[in-house]
Amino acid sequence: MPSRPFLRARSRRDVRSEKRKVPSALRELRAWPSAAAQRWVSGFASKICADNNTQALIAIGSIVRPVPSVQDVDLLYVYKSHRPDFADHPVDVDVRAYDAREVSDLVAAGHDLVGWALRYGRVICEHERYWTQLKAQWKNNARLPDPEIAERRASKAKALYHDLRQLGDLDAAQEQLVSLLTHKAWARLLRAGIYPASRPELAGQLRAVGDTPLAAELENALTERDVERKSAARRAAAAGASRRR
Repeated sequence: MPSRPFLRARSRRDVRSEKRKVPSALRELRAWPSAAAQRWVSGFASKICADNNTQALIAIGSIVRPVPSVQDVDLLYVYKSHRPDFADHPVDVDVRAYDAREVSDLVAAGHDLVGWALRYGRVICEHERYWTQLKAQWKNNARLPDPEIAERRASKAKALYHDLRQLGDLDAAQEQLVSLLTHKAWARLLRAGIYPASRPELAGQLRAVGDTPLAAELENALTERDVERKSAARRAAAAGASRRR
């Protein structure tokens, strides 16, 4: 079966009309990781929210939480029947797509990302009150994710972290360290009966349950990663300016 076309070439008229159709919920988001991410998400939401194949588009992650800075944009997209192709997006945008026919089963099984979206996510758009009804259905019944899954993910991240360090890929190793500590934080909080919030908030939640050492480890790893990212961006900008001379 041929794939269903989704993003077609746009005329100037299309672009002007899209600007008028950007969902108002996007304008309520306080911070964006980049102008490119904001432009892409605005255009994507304008199209996807008008598509009859859409059940809901939800913003998730730190962009919907009260945190000082945002590193990326995470979106959860629920479709009716056809999974569209949206691979061409900026590196600081991530879209997770789920079939509407499977979402209730995922919530019942304690799926971490869908459960997070139900608890903390912000609706960008929905059709037929799909997400509103889903939240009402699971308001007092959604189970916590399994902490053992987070612990297994932490073990895999730890092994990869050590492999990358041995290979000398310190930037990738730093990213894996953040991933490792995030999974450990999720496991610790879930075992305490607490649903983890966004990554920048995990350290505060860990301190609230008495795990100050893990909180400090995660904060230090995030700080080191952010410093390296800013340094890499400055180096890339300097290299680009040098080539233009």
